[in-house]
Amino acid sequence: MAARLWVQLDGCDDANLFVGVEKWRDGQFVAFEGSYGWGRDRVTTGWQRVSLRELDPELSQPWEPVPACARPRPVTAGEVVAVDVALGPSATLFRAGEQLRLVVGGRWLSPRNPLTGQFPAAYPRPPRGRVTLHWGPRYDAHLLIPEVPG
Repeated sequence: MAARLWVQLDGCDDANLFVGVEKWRDGQFVAFEGSYGWGRDRVTTGWQRVSLRELDPELSQPWEPVPACARPRPVTAGEVVAVDVALGPSATLFRAGEQLRLVVGGRWLSPRNPLTGQFPAAYPRPPRGRVTLHWGPRYDAHLLIPEVPG
């Protein structure tokens, strides 16, 4: 899966974007056992630093954007930029009537343990500011989901 987000930053020139896909059934969150034993994980997650949004054209595919990470490109005030976020692989069955929710945050989406921190890693905090998401006719914001016939 991959998400394309259009973001505008105010009061800062960089931000972290954390994206998750959740499964819901009958109004209830469906939890998954995560790879690190976290019992309330999502279908998939991904993250991207906005200033490192430039993609590697040789390695990237529509379903798997690969950041070049060659040089930071800070965002200027009022500028709206596209950010492609790669989401981890998932093999999840969705039945008719079940819901898929896209969650976007400026910090890790799971709670932080006050004693051990954010396992497996902590992410450096970007400058404080406001992130505004844009979508609609002018912005091709989307979640790309592969479909495997059953």
